[in-house]
Amino acid sequence: MKKVFAVTNACAGCGACIKTCPGKAIRPAPKGYRSPLIVLEDRCTACAECAEVCPVSACVEVLLEER
Repeated sequence: MKKVFAVTNACAGCGACIKTCPGKAIRPAPKGYRSPLIVLEDRCTACAECAEVCPVSACVEVLLEER
């Protein structure tokens, strides 16, 4: 299992996580997506910087199945 972070639909779109992510893994989501931001799983190092700065606790750790 690989740990990464994801942005939930609680996201307010403030962009704090985009600014703090050392891997530049967080981007604006495509139009119509369930949350304003998405995490590029291949760039996420699970450092938790996003979760630490998120004012609404929308960045959460998830486990991915190894492929």
